[in-house]
Amino acid sequence: MKFKIQSDQRIHQKPSQGFRMRKAVFAALLTGVIAAGTFLLNLGPSEPAKAAPTTETLSAGSFIVNMGITPQTTANGLKPYGLIYDLIVNYRVPVKWIIEPTKSKDGTDLVYNAVNYKGGPFVIQKEFITPAIAARIAYWQTQGMQGVYTTGPITVPVYMTITDFPNIMIDTLASLQSIIVNYYTNAGIPATAYSLGDPAGLNQCHDVWTNPHGDPTWTSHNYLYNFVTVQKSFIWAECHSVSMMEGCRNPNPPYQQLNFLTSNGLQCWQSGSCGTIPQAHVLSSGAPYNYYHSAEPIMQFIGNMELCTMVGSERWYIPLTTGGWNASTYRGVTTGSVAAPGEGVLLAYGRAYGNASNGLVMYEAGHDLTGGGGGAAQPHKVSAQRAYFNFLLLAGKERRLNISASFPSAVSQGQTYPVSASVSSGSAPFTYKWRSSMGGSFSNDANASTSYTAPFVVKDTIDVIEVKVTDQCGKVSFEYSLVPLKVNPLPVSLLTFNGEVYGDQIQLNWITATEVNNSHFTLYRSTDGQIYLELAKIQGHGTSSVQHIYSYQDLTAQPGISYYRLSQTDFDGTVSVFDPIAVNLGSKRNSHLRASIYPNPFKDSFQATFTSTVNQPVSISISTMNGSVLEEREFAARKGLNKLDYLPESLPKGLFIIRIRTKAGDTQFLKILHQ
Repeated sequence: MKFKIQSDQRIHQKPSQGFRMRKAVFAALLTGVIAAGTFLLNLGPSEPAKAAPTTETLSAGSFIVNMGITPQTTANGLKPYGLIYDLIVNYRVPVKWIIEPTKSKDGTDLVYNAVNYKGGPFVIQKEFITPAIAARIAYWQTQGMQGVYTTGPITVPVYMTITDFPNIMIDTLASLQSIIVNYYTNAGIPATAYSLGDPAGLNQCHDVWTNPHGDPTWTSHNYLYNFVTVQKSFIWAECHSVSMMEGCRNPNPPYQQLNFLTSNGLQCWQSGSCGTIPQAHVLSSGAPYNYYHSAEPIMQFIGNMELCTMVGSERWYIPLTTGGWNASTYRGVTTGSVAAPGEGVLLAYGRAYGNASNGLVMYEAGHDLTGGGGGAAQPHKVSAQRAYFNFLLLAGKERRLNISASFPSAVSQGQTYPVSASVSSGSAPFTYKWRSSMGGSFSNDANASTSYTAPFVVKDTIDVIEVKVTDQCGKVSFEYSLVPLKVNPLPVSLLTFNGEVYGDQIQLNWITATEVNNSHFTLYRSTDGQIYLELAKIQGHGTSSVQHIYSYQDLTAQPGISYYRLSQTDFDGTVSVFDPIAVNLGSKRNSHLRASIYPNPFKDSFQATFTSTVNQPVSISISTMNGSVLEEREFAARKGLNKLDYLPESLPKGLFIIRIRTKAGDTQFLKILHQ
């Protein structure tokens, strides 16, 4: 199913019963030319921050965060925002925001396993859920966040992919910053998510300014004009700071005014308290309260919010009778007042001055969104705070660093591909960091342009390739791609690769079924499984369709666990790497053999002398330094001293390894030089 947004569907929502009653009251004021559709158009113009959702199919094993549980509580309604902050800031995990574009108030966004998910659920994709991320999800579930892992793919309307949290300043001029700080505490978002200050301290590093209260003047708040028009940042305000801010006017040319969402300002919260503003409105708002724009991102909350606005000095907002709301201002919650565009509101938002290129501004009525009837976790308070956090998610999306990244569309294991990124916003200089979820490597993971080598995997999978960018302000954004990773047939079909302990040495063995253009193998050893050093190169068999057995004796293995990795090199230089193995030598133990060779070096023959504790079969072999066995003989050893004269046949000059091994497994390795 494809989700398409038609503008008339989004604007002409079915009005509530309260709205129909209010419309009847004002019918005498409306001319016959004003039809119901036109009236609703004034109430709900197209949302400037809204983009058409895309239909995406998300893999089985993804996690759905349930945002529609009733009753709404701090745990199930606000802690999910703490999860989102945690994932995108601490783990760089994107989160899908699911909004069905044609739904009504509290309508269904997603149906899964017969459960209706409402209120704009979030989804974490399976490809990002590592054990560490699963542990974080489990932690937030202990905090009350609720959700479920999917057992099959789901097709959903994704409004946006959340990858960024904005840099926020909370205003301190009124010394009431604790009001907004409490919202973050309720959501479980740490204090590092925001800073405290006043408008004079705003700079290019700030994305959002939030004002819980206060008495704005042009002198103290004129900085906000450039903040939204030049810097394109966001503003959120509540209580009577809103009507006072809208009335702030530059006394000098060009006489700017901070009437961000109205044509010429709001009525004052109290007569005589807003300077030259000529009108004031009554303290308490009036019913009915109507909710509009149910599919808009800011309106993703369950139930109503009006009860928490019924305390404080300004409990609703209404434009001056000589003006009205800007045509592009969204009135999300209206009161029982006059007709549009001058209706009273509890919640409004839109682009500053109605200019689509300016930052977004939002007003919420009431002194404290945790106040107004009942305890702090009452559903209406959760709803009002959710609107605030939804506003922040929009700010994160729009104010993120604009990263243009180039990723391969698909990759094959062991192959190398170019990747690059550039940034067209933010404050230079920028730092870069690349990573691969499947362990792929980068020639330089701190460069804007680098090369990526796909890892070796046992089956086709998805590799998440990601670049993180940090600007001078410390703002972090990331871009990623889910890249199909294919397992291609290797030039060598490796049947086995293992290690055996013989006395104080380790013998590595591997068998190939087929080989194609195989120049040689390279054997590496590591003591920590991270840093590998080359041990030896062993010649391959070119192209072959028969089995070949290879072995190598590590005479310098250390006590404990050693890790061995084998790579194969083609004649054209192409390298394939096989999975490592671990071999535990344990504590070095003394062999029951006491062997020596004389003479060493030798020219024609040598004598091997050794003792045995019992009568037993013993084998003696001669191998090259790369592990290829040239000769091997067996004889019956007697208890006590044994001597064996050895005349190697057709042995070239060079350094060789003599291996003396009993049936019980006791083994002695000795080096000998043939001159």
